[in-house]
Amino acid sequence: MKQIAILIYLLAITSLQSCSAQVDKKNQAEELKLDSLINTLITKKGIPSIAIGIVKDDEVILAKGFGYANVEDKILANENTIYQLGSVTKMFTGHLLARLINNQKISISDTLANFFPDTMSFPKSPAGQVVTIKEIATHTSEFPRYPQNIQRIDPEPFKGYSVEEMLKGIEMVTIDTIISTRYNYSNFGYGVLGTAMENRMERSLNMLMNENIFDPYNMSNTSLLYKEDFNITLATPYLEVSPYKRTEPWDMGTLSGAGNIYSNITDLNKFMIELLQDTPINRIQQTKQFKINDTWNYGLGCFIVESKKRNTQIIYHGGDIDGYASSLSLYPEYNLGFVILTNWGEGQVIGDAFNQITNEIVKHYLGEITE
Repeated sequence: MKQIAILIYLLAITSLQSCSAQVDKKNQAEELKLDSLINTLITKKGIPSIAIGIVKDDEVILAKGFGYANVEDKILANENTIYQLGSVTKMFTGHLLARLINNQKISISDTLANFFPDTMSFPKSPAGQVVTIKEIATHTSEFPRYPQNIQRIDPEPFKGYSVEEMLKGIEMVTIDTIISTRYNYSNFGYGVLGTAMENRMERSLNMLMNENIFDPYNMSNTSLLYKEDFNITLATPYLEVSPYKRTEPWDMGTLSGAGNIYSNITDLNKFMIELLQDTPINRIQQTKQFKINDTWNYGLGCFIVESKKRNTQIIYHGGDIDGYASSLSLYPEYNLGFVILTNWGEGQVIGDAFNQITNEIVKHYLGEITE
């Protein structure tokens, strides 16, 4: 996952000046006028499809698809089209962790070794520090982006990663610095986090997601694992244009907590409304756990971005796997959330498209861009 949207599209929105927009919610979708912008992006850039959802003040403002979920068969995208989310999955994994912490099933200070067999050898820093759940969840564990024993070669789709491979991969990690002092994004770490929660709760991550998130939030079209009935509504992933080059969804195996979730705009709107509530679980997840720089922080499965010019916080994660890209943004102060999905994996082009869509939404709700 290349995280194409993280630093690209937020560069613009963090420079917006605060301005309260008083808009009748019934007319917000019409006034926003995203149709023209998105259709132009699809036509000019060759993007197969873009789907977008917007929620404001606990109501769904927009749920819509544009372009083709399948180019060859001319199947149109809509609000029910399924996309694989890539690293936006981490927002769900972090939300599950926050729930387990709130329920006192896990402590953020638990050492990683407590979740795995006693026979394993776990990495330590030169000073003898051990990795905890907090470091794994905040990308400060010094675990690599991907495990050393991964077999995949870019741009091949993931074909699984077994428990045995994960345990071996953990033992292969070497740490040459003080733990919890620098941010080092790790998909491997989030796969390990998902497996740790499985081991503690003695339930599969898929079951934990269903029982703690998808079912209570009525997200009936969302799953950690691929389901056969997705065949009807799954957007075909593409890598290139002229002609389009089809690829396959990823099967990340035990790394699924890092990027495997499938969902659609209808369900993600529900998820955003839940994330915008003032609840103990959301407060745990959206608390700053590690400061990356003056603007960016990391919570549990989410970036927490401080926009100094607008004096507001943005809760965000992006995702980018071969053939799919996504971004999910929350503005708690404004009770605003929006999500953008696509079935195309051209990183820079998609980053620019997401940037333009994001600017339009934020400008509409928070005011014009000012220097």
